[in-house]
Amino acid sequence: MNLYATNITHKSFWYQISAVCFILGLILAAAVVTANQISRTGKGPSVAGFTYDWNRELSQATEKKDAEYETVLKQKNEYITKLETRLSKGNSATSLITRTLQETKFNAGLTEALGPGIQVTLTDSNRGPLVGGEGMKQNILIHDSDLNSVVNELKACGSEAISVNGQRIVASTAIRCVGPVIHVNGVPSAPPFVVQAIGDPDGLFAGMNLPGGVFTELRRFDPDMIRIDKHASLHLPAFGGSPKARFAHPPTLSHTDSEKESN
Repeated sequence: MNLYATNITHKSFWYQISAVCFILGLILAAAVVTANQISRTGKGPSVAGFTYDWNRELSQATEKKDAEYETVLKQKNEYITKLETRLSKGNSATSLITRTLQETKFNAGLTEALGPGIQVTLTDSNRGPLVGGEGMKQNILIHDSDLNSVVNELKACGSEAISVNGQRIVASTAIRCVGPVIHVNGVPSAPPFVVQAIGDPDGLFAGMNLPGGVFTELRRFDPDMIRIDKHASLHLPAFGGSPKARFAHPPTLSHTDSEKESN
């Protein structure tokens, strides 16, 4: 009888362990599915018809702070411009220096830019993925690689000023995916992505529509993910970050080198 009772207890113990492992497996599977869903789409699982949108929450959380920073930066830039305008009213040498400074700031993207060009709008597709499953939805989304390709192509086509969702593209600009959103100049941005470029509208439009160009794969899957419009006038903002370099600096000439240069 004691042996029989021991066998019964042993079987009951393994049944309990199996049940616990099964429940833990379900929890882990649900966690993986949720992580895959949130990782790029920015939306959590739907519960009772409600889907939590992480993109919206991130945008709302940073929108107010970004607006405050941009306001302060705009005020400082306007003050600097006023000072430079006063300097330009001095002698011819001062006027030349001021004009050169203004041109340098414009070419560096530190001032606003006006002119004709095109607007490229990229948005996630409403179609289903080519392959089923939560982890296979990447083909219906706009990625940081897509935005980088568009910016590079616009530069190659002769664009003179570019912005992405209100962020001016400069030499230090980074466009990269961070969690569920894409960061441009360190500022989170969600679709639709509006890329504005100043330049010859016809030339830019033709360059972005070349056969085998940057939009070939996206158009093959869903042409509605892309829209390109010509504009007679675009107004691009100035770069909103700090242009100050921490490590790089221009080379300085030694006394000997200065003498050689003068000779």
